[in-house]
Amino acid sequence: MNIRTTCLCILSLTTFLSRCGIKIFRKLNILDKPGKDLKWTRKPVPTMQWIVVYLIFLIIIAAFFPEMWTNKLLLGFLAWGTLIVIVEIITELEYIWKIKFKIPARARFLVHLIAACLALWISGVENFEFMLWDTGIVVPQRALYILFALWSAFVTNAVNWIDWINAQGNWVLTIWFFTIFGLIQRVVLPSYTEYTNYDTLIFVQNLSLVLAIISLVYTVIEFKPSALIRDIWTMFLAFGLAYLSVLGGTKIWTLIVALSLVIFDAIWIIFYRVFILKRSPMQWDYKHMHHRLLRLWWTRWEVRAFVRIWSIIMMILMLMQWTNRTHKLIIFAIMALLFFGVNTYLFLVKKLPCWQDDKKEDHFKWEYKN
Repeated sequence: MNIRTTCLCILSLTTFLSRCGIKIFRKLNILDKPGKDLKWTRKPVPTMQWIVVYLIFLIIIAAFFPEMWTNKLLLGFLAWGTLIVIVEIITELEYIWKIKFKIPARARFLVHLIAACLALWISGVENFEFMLWDTGIVVPQRALYILFALWSAFVTNAVNWIDWINAQGNWVLTIWFFTIFGLIQRVVLPSYTEYTNYDTLIFVQNLSLVLAIISLVYTVIEFKPSALIRDIWTMFLAFGLAYLSVLGGTKIWTLIVALSLVIFDAIWIIFYRVFILKRSPMQWDYKHMHHRLLRLWWTRWEVRAFVRIWSIIMMILMLMQWTNRTHKLIIFAIMALLFFGVNTYLFLVKKLPCWQDDKKEDHFKWEYKN
């Protein structure tokens, strides 16, 4: 079965099973209750769809890539997912059914770090070769665990922070998974004649394709929305992004540039909370990029268009650079100067309001104006 046929089959199966899952949850009346943190102009929709999506993921792997079940790389990925799902389920229940027990943000963050190390250990990855231009730097095993845990936690939270407007997180994840798939399919495999990690590259390529198609389907589903998958699946996908970028070795720089918008926003948020607001970077607020854009009187459509166009441009630019890491870093530097320059001018120099006081600021008049 060729790539096109495989994509079409996975897309059809995912669409069918997801619709079945939505109908089942509607019949069971497991619906969210829109409130002030959601757009209250819509009707309740099936929630906890991550259960359906997780089953779809397992079914697709079994049907199209059964050889993966014996691959330690997949087992490491699923081990991370299992541990995170347990923690996030408690958080979801606290939100949906108002249970009193709540896991502190710091504890959740610690679990993420432990789960990342567990995934790396189960996967059997020995050394990670970090390529900087033509210089190879082999990271020691202990340092690898620390760096990977921090990298995966950063990417997971960065993607989760930007996933506030319906379908935004799934869309950018779709673009980035297709970027990794296209990079291996169109750049890496045709550019080299010898591979020391061919099996790993094929694994990364196939898993990226599966996750990209699932993300694409749920981009459409969450747009209305017809259903919600919440933070659990978003974090699962985001970790997959960090995980696959590291497994491929040389894909780390490509992902950093492709993720530039999300990475820049996460860095800005951490800087703003720590140095301007003098508080923990993990404390939730309304100062993310989409909030700032809405505060500038952008509509939701304009915010979505901006994020999507930026993501597509970055994907195209990365694929056009082939294996030239220098060009990728130059693009990254230019985008960084543009992003931080505009934000610094608007919010630090011109003192444009950025919801300094979340409890008193009536942010909903911007949030729901469209």
